Amino acid sequence: MDNWIQRIFLGIVISLSAFNLSAAEQDSDDPSKIFEPKIERQAVDEALIDDEDFEVGIVFGTLGIEDFGAAELYGVRFNYFINEDFFLQVNAGSAKAGLSSAEQLFPGNVLISNDKDFQYYDLNLGWNILPGEAFWGDEVAVNTSFYFVVGAGNTSFLDNKEFTLTYGAGYRALLNDWLAFSVDTRNHRFNSEYPVGEVKSTHNLEFSFTLSAFF
Repeated sequence: MDNWIQRIFLGIVISLSAFNLSAAEQDSDDPSKIFEPKIERQAVDEALIDDEDFEVGIVFGTLGIEDFGAAELYGVRFNYFINEDFFLQVNAGSAKAGLSSAEQLFPGNVLISNDKDFQYYDLNLGWNILPGEAFWGDEVAVNTSFYFVVGAGNTSFLDNKEFTLTYGAGYRALLNDWLAFSVDTRNHRFNSEYPVGEVKSTHNLEFSFTLSAFF
């Protein structure tokens, strides 16, 4: 009697299992039954450069003039973008040097030119080595680029005009499709005879900001 009841229940269980397996196979074959996660795409307003290849900007910052301390720097900058990776850059800047270390130690006893305007212009080749993006909040994406520049030009200082090598790096962020903001650091290297009368290499370090527009 017990064996007969066990056979009945065992048959019911086997029938139910077969029915559930068949239903599961049918659901897997039906594309409408496949689970698809719903991912909401976030709308992002991304600043892009227009088709213009030219950029002009106003430069302001600090210039460390060797042996004369730091001075305020003002200038202009012009870029021509050859392609997405390389650009040509023309710079012109001016700073007013302060007292030299010798003048501070021996005031009035050092013969030095009164013309302490540090003026330079140079032509550089730039390389956008690390293009990328920065996010301002949840809805604004800003295109950015880390770049290197190297070039040469001329520096007028202490009644002398010296051939100058220029090299450095910068970081540019596009505020919108025509306005950009850059941070630069570079070295203006040239030979000078001041203050010892012997020709030596001087390093004049610039740290500057540029607000520029594309056209």
